[in-house]
Amino acid sequence: MTRRSWLIFAARMLLAMLGVALAWAWLMRGQDATWERLQKGEPLRVAMDPSFPPFESVNGQGELAGFDVDLAREIGRRLDAPVAFLPIAFDGLIDAVMAGKADVVISAFPLDERLTEDVRYSQPYFEGGLVVVTLEEGGVTSPEQLAAARVAVEWGGQGDAWARQQGLDSILRMETPGEALAAVASGQADAALVDAVTAALDAEPGLRTLAPPLVPDPYVIVLPKLAPKLADAIDEALADILTDGAWDALAAQYFPNPPLKPASSGFHRPSPISEPGAPGPRR
Repeated sequence: MTRRSWLIFAARMLLAMLGVALAWAWLMRGQDATWERLQKGEPLRVAMDPSFPPFESVNGQGELAGFDVDLAREIGRRLDAPVAFLPIAFDGLIDAVMAGKADVVISAFPLDERLTEDVRYSQPYFEGGLVVVTLEEGGVTSPEQLAAARVAVEWGGQGDAWARQQGLDSILRMETPGEALAAVASGQADAALVDAVTAALDAEPGLRTLAPPLVPDPYVIVLPKLAPKLADAIDEALADILTDGAWDALAAQYFPNPPLKPASSGFHRPSPISEPGAPGPRR
């Protein structure tokens, strides 16, 4: 075989392999065994680690309770599917979905694009990233004003790192995020840099959280890689929940202060095929 003939043969083989791959992708596009099972009346199996209140924990009656628990039930109601909860340690949540033991993970799970070879994600349903908390009246109104402000942070925390990276001049380092918030309430600081969950739980009256977050950390629902119909249905349910008042009602039950809604507008859901998977996030 001449070199020219070999190149032609190789090109034809490559095209044939590409055609097979595209055909397989087209065939698999509409397949969703999980969705088909739900259509038969079987429950949506929700894996969660019940050790992270107020998102999920076990109450005094030995029952699962929390924001994620109620959110899962609301999604199930909108999908017309019963919900079954599977308590699983956080490190085992992804494996439960990959092994087919659970249909989804709803457990304050931060979006991690390194895992998209193994699973897919919903649109964000909660924002847990780094935020600016300031006074409702007379406080800073934008991140740009932090350069001239007294900024309270948790010593060694994400806010501390961000403040140092930005070269802020007046950084007040506290033992805990709660103390950073208290410094703002007392007038010792002009702003605090804390995670959005802490802000929603611990900010005192008279404080407010600026949007958007300085460093986003959206929480998402984890689904099987080959579950396009379920993913679309959950995204549609979440979009409605976030806009029709249901999300606000759920949040009001568990957070003294209104949490930041996630920036779902324009959100690009990572492809379910990406770079090799990596260990997931840890609380």
